Amino acid sequence: MSKTFLLGTILTATAVIALTAVLPTPSTLAAETADAPVTLPNPLGKKTGTDEPISMVDVLLRVMQIALMAVDVFALFMFILGGFEMLISAGNPNMIKKAKDTLIWATLGILVITFSYSILKFVFEEVRKGFA
Repeated sequence: MSKTFLLGTILTATAVIALTAVLPTPSTLAAETADAPVTLPNPLGKKTGTDEPISMVDVLLRVMQIALMAVDVFALFMFILGGFEMLISAGNPNMIKKAKDTLIWATLGILVITFSYSILKFVFEEVRKGFA
């Protein structure tokens, strides 16, 4: 079994387990009568300050925000590491090149993360409008 397949299987299983943990499940059902149809309470609750319920799009958007923030912190750490490598290079051309490469890739990483967040937020907002 290849390492890529194994990693993909583990990531897929983790995603399935995480999604099933947040999927809504009915806890109680109201009795169905002619005046009151069956309703299911939203286990995720309502948005703060509004009566609008939290949707799966809201949950996925929040998970995406947290994941991108974690990757952004890593990119920022790499940017700091590149600056530190530049400081301790002592004029060694190989170390200066390595530090410059680290700074360039960290900057590109931060830009990619920012643009991907913007694109994904736009897509999720359009999906939300489509379900409304």
